Amino acid sequence: MTENIWLDKKLLRSSAFRSLKKWSMLVYLDFLRKRQMEKIKRHRRSDEWVIKNNGEIVYPYSEAEHKRIGRREFRNAIDELIEKGFLDIAHQGSGGRSGDMTRYFIDDRWRDYDTSSFRPAKNPRKKDTRQGRGWAAVHARKKKSSVTKVIPGKVVSSNRPVTPCKKSPTLSSNKSDTPNKSENGGTVCSSVESESPTQLSLWSN
Repeated sequence: MTENIWLDKKLLRSSAFRSLKKWSMLVYLDFLRKRQMEKIKRHRRSDEWVIKNNGEIVYPYSEAEHKRIGRREFRNAIDELIEKGFLDIAHQGSGGRSGDMTRYFIDDRWRDYDTSSFRPAKNPRKKDTRQGRGWAAVHARKKKSSVTKVIPGKVVSSNRPVTPCKKSPTLSSNKSDTPNKSENGGTVCSSVESESPTQLSLWSN
């Protein structure tokens, strides 16, 4: 990572650079710091500086978060830089903890931005729609665990509905034929009958 950042005058004056949003510009400056510049001598021409590690530059989400750049802001910044010709993807990683990180290529398509000669990115960022691997799975689990589902328990009432009982026709009994009243005001029947009910003695003249 170089200590100095060299900027092309045409870059500073370009409409593409001046139209970048705040986070996109900061992320792009970080990419420029990650360059490893190498001087190449040309025969009968002036020396040329090239990016030695172009196509191998990595900038993970964890590093962006360490620099207080949110995940959404970082993702949107990458998309804008690719869209306006500052970056391209040399290899899109699988994410997660596998160590397969995305490698970026610093491009100069911005020179033709907003003209008919502008070339779209060869490898735009592909959205990760997987649910079992990578950062998509990590955030799906976090989102699932952050939402607490409260299922109300089944309320069991101790007050059972009381159905008035029907009086069975009897000749006589020691007990009253009037149904008993429960403590809560309901009418209940006596569930236990007398073991030896008194029989009515019939008298005849």
